[in-house]
Amino acid sequence: MIKNVIFDIGNVLVTFLWEDLAEELGFTEEDIRVMNERVIGDRWNELDRGVMSEEEALAYIKKALPGLEEKFDLLWNRIGEVIEPYPYSKDWVMDLKARGANVYLLSNFPKELFSKLSKIKMPFLPYVDGKVISAFVQKIKPDAEIYEELLKTYDLQAEECIFIDDRKVNVDAAKALGMQGIVFTSYEEAKKELDQKLIR
Repeated sequence: MIKNVIFDIGNVLVTFLWEDLAEELGFTEEDIRVMNERVIGDRWNELDRGVMSEEEALAYIKKALPGLEEKFDLLWNRIGEVIEPYPYSKDWVMDLKARGANVYLLSNFPKELFSKLSKIKMPFLPYVDGKVISAFVQKIKPDAEIYEELLKTYDLQAEECIFIDDRKVNVDAAKALGMQGIVFTSYEEAKKELDQKLIR
């Protein structure tokens, strides 16, 4: 029986459309390709992991972007603009709470960015029962340790949890620990699948 709904944040409850901002700032298609290839999902992880200081992590990222350092600085200085709550996010969390589910967050997120934006860009935050944010615990998805951190912190049973994330590898990691999972492709599809699994 599912009692606990665990959400990723980026691209599930809030946008993370960095490529749109990059285009606005004058990045070429090649610039964006290089960013995706050399930074996103690789060196960006060091921001999410929170072991390095933000300054150290940004310097590490820029080492992989020769010739693009200034453009990256422009992007980073406005990175908060790529994060906006989806229109459904707060209501989805509140609806789940009203139906008796517990709601948690499990997200890879840089510490300073989360601290700065959580109160103004995450209107659902006051309604969740708990959260584990990667940089604050120095663990990241899809490593099992961050899922175990959430389970231990809030005394959750894996078989009573369902995890929703836009990356299949992260959902697969949750499933390996005994949770159910939904790969998020759209609010409509995820809500439909979740409603079929929830306690009534």
